Amino acid sequence: MRTGLMLAVLLFGTVASFAEPATPSPLEQQGRALAERMCAQCHAIGRSGKSPHANAPLFRELGRRVDLDAFIDRLREGMMSDHPDMPTFHFDGENARAFRLYLRSIQAP
Repeated sequence: MRTGLMLAVLLFGTVASFAEPATPSPLEQQGRALAERMCAQCHAIGRSGKSPHANAPLFRELGRRVDLDAFIDRLREGMMSDHPDMPTFHFDGENARAFRLYLRSIQAP
């Protein structure tokens, strides 16, 4: 009986740990803060929700449209868009890495 109880506790604890989202790293938190400050006015920056600007891509689906590894170079060089209402962004190396890390963390399956 005691062995069965211990097995159940271990199994439940293992399943529960898989269900809990991982705590974001400081760099990932920095990337989210950048997205909130610079992008949330137009884009859906999280794992759910609609973009405030109807034509702005959902960040959680961005990996389907662009190579996120190459995206870091675009951020460093000055990201520009075809849309006249989107500003140009220049990220330093650390901010570009942080932003990419955050984008990776929210990509839809």
